[in-house]
Amino acid sequence: MSAPQRYLDLNRRRPRTAAPGVLAILLALAFLGARFPGPFALLDNLSNFPAHFAAAFLACAVVFALRRRLVPALVCLAFATIALWRVVPWYFDAPSTPEDAARNHVRLFVSNVNFTNDEHERLLHLIERENPDVIGLVEVNTRWLRQLKHMRTRYPYYYEVPDEHYVGLALYSRLPVEEARVLRLPGETSSPAIMATLKARGGDVELVLAHPMSPIGAEYIQLRNEQIAALAHYAHAAQIPLVLAGDLNLTMWNDAYRPLEEMAGLRNARAGHGIGATWPAIGPLGVPIDHILASPGVHLRNFRVLTGVGSDHLPLTAEFSIR
Repeated sequence: MSAPQRYLDLNRRRPRTAAPGVLAILLALAFLGARFPGPFALLDNLSNFPAHFAAAFLACAVVFALRRRLVPALVCLAFATIALWRVVPWYFDAPSTPEDAARNHVRLFVSNVNFTNDEHERLLHLIERENPDVIGLVEVNTRWLRQLKHMRTRYPYYYEVPDEHYVGLALYSRLPVEEARVLRLPGETSSPAIMATLKARGGDVELVLAHPMSPIGAEYIQLRNEQIAALAHYAHAAQIPLVLAGDLNLTMWNDAYRPLEEMAGLRNARAGHGIGATWPAIGPLGVPIDHILASPGVHLRNFRVLTGVGSDHLPLTAEFSIR
């Protein structure tokens, strides 16, 4: 073989050999950056995708293994294990529910309906099928309220705070509700949160429906984090058992979620039920940014992600009861 021919052959091989390594390095840098996002919006958002990182690292490990490059394959496998370490616990250790509490459960239905969504009947049919006791809706505008007005017969206790864009909220209940009010979260144009005292079968519950800022930039992420912290402070100071629900615009793996666990002591209804992805509305390929959380005095059970209603979010439901 002539020298020019050997040169051409080497050049043909290099891109095929180097490409997986370059992609693996970029993937590792993105994964490490997502663990320490600082002020960077992209890295903060990437922190919500550990399961996706794990799948990507496993794919890289398979490619390296097929090319008999053992060391890179093992490194990718190690990164996949680290990523999965944060995901796997959500599939185990579901809290048990005492029998006396189970008899007094309240079924809660939560959905970000998307203010641009006009498939109102899909939501109404799903609510009829699930037959919840309490309904919390996010991104409700006046057009949605016109379609929902017939629900007031079945759910006579309601509190509506519509908005023509993405910050509208609505709460409906067949159980008595007292002292329904609005709590303004930090930020001049931020979403309100609905606070209400629910007269549940086992005792009073403070029910909070919220929709913090969407993380579309560094400034918005900072504002969302402040709003999450404000909700955690409120939950920590609550004098009665509390349930917090809504589109919180972050997953359990985001650093901003930690105050809800560490300061407020809230537990997620999806514990033991898996990731429960809700956004985008593509089933298990999405991420869990819609939540039902509760304080230690509340028992949670039967968490489920439901079928789509035309929104970019999937609805979710869970049952809770008071000790």
